[in-house]
Amino acid sequence: MNPRTRLALLLALPALVMPALHAQDPGQEGDQQQYQGENPDRYAMVRALDGDVRITKGDVQDTLQKGTPVGEGDVVESSGRGVLQLGDGTRIAFDRNTRFTVASLFKDQSGSRQVLLRLDRGRLRLKQDGDSDASLRIDTPSGSISSSDRATYDVEVDADSVARISVTSGHVRVSNQRDDTSLGAGEQISVFGPQDPLNRIRAFNTYDGDDFDRWSDGAWTVRHGESWDRVPSELRYYSDDLDSHGTWVNTPEYGWVWQPRGVADDWRPYYDGRWAAYPGGMTWISYDPWSYVTYHHGRWAWSVGGWCWIPGVYYSPAWVAWNYQSGYCGWAPLGYYNTPCTWGYGAWGGGYCWNVVSINYINVRYVNRYCAYDRRIIGGFNRGNGGIVPPWRTRPLMATPAEFRNPAGGFQRVFQPAVNRERFANYQHNAETFMGRQVFFRANTGGNTGIVPPDRRGNGNGGIVPPGRVAFEDRGPLDRVEGGRPGNTGIVPPNRRDNSNPGNGNGGRIPGHDFQPRPNDRGEGAQNRPGNTGIVPPDRRVPQQNGPRDTPRPDRGWPDRRPDNVPDRSFQRDDERPAPRPMPQAPRREA
Repeated sequence: MNPRTRLALLLALPALVMPALHAQDPGQEGDQQQYQGENPDRYAMVRALDGDVRITKGDVQDTLQKGTPVGEGDVVESSGRGVLQLGDGTRIAFDRNTRFTVASLFKDQSGSRQVLLRLDRGRLRLKQDGDSDASLRIDTPSGSISSSDRATYDVEVDADSVARISVTSGHVRVSNQRDDTSLGAGEQISVFGPQDPLNRIRAFNTYDGDDFDRWSDGAWTVRHGESWDRVPSELRYYSDDLDSHGTWVNTPEYGWVWQPRGVADDWRPYYDGRWAAYPGGMTWISYDPWSYVTYHHGRWAWSVGGWCWIPGVYYSPAWVAWNYQSGYCGWAPLGYYNTPCTWGYGAWGGGYCWNVVSINYINVRYVNRYCAYDRRIIGGFNRGNGGIVPPWRTRPLMATPAEFRNPAGGFQRVFQPAVNRERFANYQHNAETFMGRQVFFRANTGGNTGIVPPDRRGNGNGGIVPPGRVAFEDRGPLDRVEGGRPGNTGIVPPNRRDNSNPGNGNGGRIPGHDFQPRPNDRGEGAQNRPGNTGIVPPDRRVPQQNGPRDTPRPDRGWPDRRPDNVPDRSFQRDDERPAPRPMPQAPRREA
């Protein structure tokens, strides 16, 4: 059997029991609604970077990286160069010594969608093509430049606020307080102020490009590979990097999924990167070479064949579950049914895939260096709370910049349900009131009875969900598990249990399905871990092979030893990442 076929079969099995885990805590989430995310086109992807670039999001100043989502209100200030990719195919290249604001992204303006940039200084080069139905406008101190069709053009603002516009292809409109005019391909104009007449149009040779033109021509190239046809149409322009770093596999349960290549045995989603306390919630910035789309759209799944990404449309700062235990915070990638993915590796042994760090190290640049590998710590995050309601939350975690900078002084507060609920409500209100950006929910009772996005652009079509555009919880094969349909908090039905395996929480394995670990997956006695109250499904656990280790792995310490090194919170440039080093142990639990 070839690897693709084997992976496809293995991925189909976990879905038999995943609906049984689907439950939310009304007390923690605040109501009976399931967070669905935001429209994907309201955020831009960083396609290319060359040099140092800074971004300001609200009160947070940070280094712009390829994994950083760029949204409305963000200010980009560049000492280097870069390219932003919009969801409709538009690309925005910025040169050195440039400062601009992303004022709006596909905001509905009087029935039409608009992208608005404010250029304070420096140079932007724009390429508008693809299937865009939006108008693009750049405001400068001397006037505005707009386009609504395929066009490639430059806008430069110098230290005296003089704007120079050059059109390589297509047509643009230039206007200020006094005048307006249009420019075609091979034409340019200089605008000296808001009252300047726009009558000095002259021709130029479109072959007379400079170094920035040549750099951006290569940096903004879109490659139409296999991923172009596998992801939802809204994500096509974000999917280039998937082709060179993974393989697509067709599965019976999830359809086409993407499997990364060349990852380490202990790699898992939301592992190699860092967190940032942005206004929309704790945002994951990945260092993986494919960076963006798999961490802000879709869900993940694990089987003995490895990790796979399941494409999905809507945006989130991070599709993870959050939890807190005795001085440690943890996050786990969400699976198809919005519950944490399970993982058969090492200390996880088939339990939920929690990435766990001391709360003091949630803000470090390389957070994976401080992740716990001890089953006693990880097992605490798999304990139940006395019932079928899980202790985690799946909405974005709302932390202030001050709490994030000094996590020992108050980051634990963000896990209080009332605090996070109030902050998220404020964010939702501000996003909808000032940006026209919707945050979508669905009722937690099965079926499209909640505030489901009417379509993928939120254009208010009466609340009818178009075919093929339903939520993860509603679009799966619902006849695979009796009594365990999405949105149903029922357990695995009795006729699917094997009661010969006592003490494992919910009755045993699915008959005929015996999950086997990969050769490097080490069982950790998952079925007999202290505090296992049945939250972890036994059919997703890996059988113990060699027993628990009596000595620590060479590259991990015991959990009661603090790292000798000081974590890096400098957030400087990442052009040269340090070589991997032995993993320090997670710190002592805090009182």
